[in-house]
Amino acid sequence: MSRSKMSLVEHLPQERFEKTFEQDFAPRIERRQRSRREMLAMLSAAGAHMVLRRARALAQTVDKGPRFIDTHHHIYPPKFMAENVEHKIDGAAIGWTPRYSLDQMDQNGVATAIGSITNPGVWFDDNEEGRKNARECNEYGAKLAQDYPRRFGMFAALPLPDTEGSFREIEYAFDTLKLDGIGLLTSYDKGKLLGHAQFAPVFDELNRRKAVVFVHPTITCCANLNQRVTPLSIEFPTDTARTIADLVYSGTLMRCPDVRFIFSHGGGTVVMLISRLSGGGLKPEERTKVIPNGFGAELKKLYFDVASVAVNPAAMAALFEAIPASQILFGSDIPFWKIETIASATNQFALPPGELRAIERENALRLFPRLRP
Repeated sequence: MSRSKMSLVEHLPQERFEKTFEQDFAPRIERRQRSRREMLAMLSAAGAHMVLRRARALAQTVDKGPRFIDTHHHIYPPKFMAENVEHKIDGAAIGWTPRYSLDQMDQNGVATAIGSITNPGVWFDDNEEGRKNARECNEYGAKLAQDYPRRFGMFAALPLPDTEGSFREIEYAFDTLKLDGIGLLTSYDKGKLLGHAQFAPVFDELNRRKAVVFVHPTITCCANLNQRVTPLSIEFPTDTARTIADLVYSGTLMRCPDVRFIFSHGGGTVVMLISRLSGGGLKPEERTKVIPNGFGAELKKLYFDVASVAVNPAAMAALFEAIPASQILFGSDIPFWKIETIASATNQFALPPGELRAIERENALRLFPRLRP
């Protein structure tokens, strides 16, 4: 019985009370509750509309010139492509040229794109071949940045399973080519995730150099479990979650606090798995040593780009709930997505103007200060 109904019981006989309540008080209560619900809905809608209008206005006025910095932008060096065509898995790469990227950048307000080599990378079970491929790709990226100043940057590719080859390429990429960071895949060599002990010396060197490391998903262990769905649809976001968890629970993130990691596609499925990954299967005392502040706190140290997830409001809502806006970056995933699609979706984020500007460019400028005007 409601509070309003209870307050009348002491003053009216039961039969008269029931009649009075049904004929008089109940309709009034219902009208009042309905009115309150309608008012709250109107206020909520008006508030959301105002925030969205502010975000759209910012997108149109934040800069007179190009404003986006694209941290997820794939390039395809022609010589590398010609020599490794049997390893490429997606036809979207065919026909890519710098002009293709520049035209989309110019049309959609992208000031600079940081190039990277995507799945399946540069190492194909052969160390000498991997070293050759990495050098070819990295020199091409450096030349691209030289030919188009401030329009392109480059994440250097590494033949990661080859430790000595990776050391050589890190030194060459940073000290000679002056590239912006390192580009890695989520796993190598039949499923070795990035927290694997084999890769620890390389991450220690990247930590010493305070490197930015862009991580893109790949498929190495579970490509054909579901024949009805393309492996990219499930395995890409899943492998990203796997390698993030591995970096956390292997102790790599604690050991290498100066590596700035960027993970693709909003971190894949890791955000929805936070509660499941918070324990890690470790005893409490072991977990305290590895992640003293908890799994969620480790995630907040990482960066995540909005490539592909920007068009999914539910996925973005989850990302915004788990990760501060200061750790989110714009990424287009060209040539697999058009810049226009991701940029338009980003402009619709219902965020305060400062946070939207941070995602579009300011967060990236903290990572790549050379790009500041």
